[in-house]
Amino acid sequence: MLNIPVSGNSSQVRAVNLRESGIIVLDKSSEGILTIRKVDTALNVAWETQAEIPGKAAFIDEYFDGRFLYIILEPKEGRSFIILKISSAFAAYQRFDFPLTKGFQYGFFAANDQVICLGGAVKTEPFIAILPTIPGASPKFVSGSAKGTMELQALHVTENAILTAFINNVKKTNQIIVRELDYTGKVLHSRNLVAKDDHVFLSAKYFENQDKRLLVGNYGTGKAPANGLQSSQGIFLADMDNARISYYGFARFENLFGFLNDRQKERLDKQVEKKKKKGREYTFDYRLFISGLQFKDGQTLIVGEIFQPEYRNRNYPGLYGLSPFYSSMYWGRPLYNYYWLNSPFYGYNYRNAQVFDGFKYLEGVIFAIDKDGNPVWDNSFPYKNLKYYELATHLKVSNAADHTMALYSVGSRLKVSEIDGRGNILQSNEFDPESLELQFRNKKAEFSNFEHWYDNVYFNWGVHKSGGSNTCFIQKLTP
Repeated sequence: MLNIPVSGNSSQVRAVNLRESGIIVLDKSSEGILTIRKVDTALNVAWETQAEIPGKAAFIDEYFDGRFLYIILEPKEGRSFIILKISSAFAAYQRFDFPLTKGFQYGFFAANDQVICLGGAVKTEPFIAILPTIPGASPKFVSGSAKGTMELQALHVTENAILTAFINNVKKTNQIIVRELDYTGKVLHSRNLVAKDDHVFLSAKYFENQDKRLLVGNYGTGKAPANGLQSSQGIFLADMDNARISYYGFARFENLFGFLNDRQKERLDKQVEKKKKKGREYTFDYRLFISGLQFKDGQTLIVGEIFQPEYRNRNYPGLYGLSPFYSSMYWGRPLYNYYWLNSPFYGYNYRNAQVFDGFKYLEGVIFAIDKDGNPVWDNSFPYKNLKYYELATHLKVSNAADHTMALYSVGSRLKVSEIDGRGNILQSNEFDPESLELQFRNKKAEFSNFEHWYDNVYFNWGVHKSGGSNTCFIQKLTP
């Protein structure tokens, strides 16, 4: 474990994952000084530098392109973002002021050495803001306009193009529109992926693996209910280059609903089978947040979280005195970045006398799909009493040798499961803070900030306050 004295508190410090390149620790003081430290994989501080920023600037997001870390800061007053381009190799950075059009709602971030792109919306229209990394350059705004409704789902930058993906509804057609733009915003290529009959795309995320470009997301079936809230009925996997789309209904997976007890699971199986005999699909009332993909021995492992939104009685305005949009943000990122819903909280901020009260996380899931598109195994990891006010990744998955490792926190303990290539859990272990020699005790979960780092190595970090001073700890974990 590495201990670093910091000037900021837990809301002013970030440990940003650079994978094999190490960790960048951002420490923002209230006086407007941002201290940037590079920590290598051996937990040594490699270098340190400082940048001047507005004292009340807030962290919004970060993006790492393999060489440079880009971070977005938003001053409390002003219509411009501050973007810092930080080298992962040595103590150097560049600053860009990114003026935005009025009413721009931020959602996505991607960059490389030539261009910085922000994606979002102005009112209900998706927008892409493109800024060349040239001193004094001005951003260009590109509308995602098309017939019907459009919702930006993915933004990715390549060496010579910008890739965007939108979900589009026009009349009775639901489709994903994939566009490739040059750095001036001109459309180079466009392709439409139309949902099959009686299916509706609900979300989409972009992933790359060697020579494959994939879109993975949720789909619903049938018409949307009267309240506009459609639950996920399964996942889809789209190969963008051959326009092949595979759909996987939840009923196809054997271990998906591990959070149910035996009696509940038996009842659900009977209801699914009853619908199947009638030639219809059972309607599930769950939602799935897809957090990432792993590629292992020809298999595509889709990792996600099963959750449900919760509500409470609305006794006074707002959400615990906060903006009603508070719960849709993750480092300031709108909810639609994770799950396409048209507007926060599944289309509304409250219903009747109830107001949104967080996401109840039910379990983490892994779906394994072979190279021919067939589901080969799945497994689930039930949670207890887990609630977040944003959609985040709780189950962390990595691959080591012939096995897959699945990790998640249970209160103050860390649970680790080792899985073989057929989905069987070989062994499960739990570690408590004492066994891992944590020097600080935290009232909250000890492992709330742990991430997969590189290979089969993870790290955990946090800020401990003692005697009026703050210390950031970074702990290296090898299960």
